[in-house]
Amino acid sequence: MSIVDYTIKLLGLSEVIHKWYGSIRGLDTEKREKIARYCETIADTLDRTAVAFDKLSANAANKTAARDARRELGRMTGYVEDIAAALEDHLDGRKIAGVKRRLEALIDKRRIDQAIAQADDARAARLVEAEGYFRSVADRLRA
Repeated sequence: MSIVDYTIKLLGLSEVIHKWYGSIRGLDTEKREKIARYCETIADTLDRTAVAFDKLSANAANKTAARDARRELGRMTGYVEDIAAALEDHLDGRKIAGVKRRLEALIDKRRIDQAIAQADDARAARLVEAEGYFRSVADRLRA
């Protein structure tokens, strides 16, 4: 898998969760709020990752930015796992299995390292777009 595919996978995962709205809008208020909080947390994480990518784009040797990006990408994966677990009883098995497959691709250390090594404006833009999808899901769940 090329490095471009890593950030595209992040964007694709956010699009999938955004499309789940129809399946999860029937959840009770408490469960919707829980998922909305996860989505906001993921959006915040993607924002911090994009900032780190911007710093790396300007200076590829910025070790602090690389560390920040790696930490945030790891966090995001955990939060998505939490969303999948919270929705396991409410979505069909194929949807959950698809997210779990995507997560396996995202936690590959080699791919994360490559993404960080090749951080640029296009990859940061994909992270920002994914952030928007997660914020949209959170907003819709609270509407």
